[in-house]
Amino acid sequence: MNVMTRYQLRRATLDDLSTVITWPESPTELRYLFPHAQWPMEPLKLLEHLANHEDGFVVCDHDRTLGYASLYNAKNQGRAWIGHLIVNPRARRMGVARYLVTALTTIAQQRHRATEMATICFANNQSAYDFYASLGFSNEGWETRSDHRGEAVKVFRLTKQI
Repeated sequence: MNVMTRYQLRRATLDDLSTVITWPESPTELRYLFPHAQWPMEPLKLLEHLANHEDGFVVCDHDRTLGYASLYNAKNQGRAWIGHLIVNPRARRMGVARYLVTALTTIAQQRHRATEMATICFANNQSAYDFYASLGFSNEGWETRSDHRGEAVKVFRLTKQI
């Protein structure tokens, strides 16, 4: 039995990315999307960064773009990474992120023969941590990254066997 969904997944276009970069509503949200970005956001810098990702995807509902994430390093020893996941503020808590992660997992398995999914989650982003845990991701450890000011930021590496 096929389950119908109102959501559709497709590759992101430049127009989509121009919409996506308007979604962060605070310096913290922008930092989660792009740690090196400054607030107020520099739209061209963020747009250029997202456009350079080989596998950027959007979730749509009819003509509205609702979510974005990139799939990268999918050919790297069976581990595919999810990055830059963000949902339109008006579409949050509607299953968009779950749909997006599930779809990217399927793509990683089918196109790249990935056996594991991974992502980075900021240590202070408890809602994202809980979301990934609900999808079966577990904490593989932590590392330190730097933000646009060069300040250390603790992040968790979350992984899931697929």
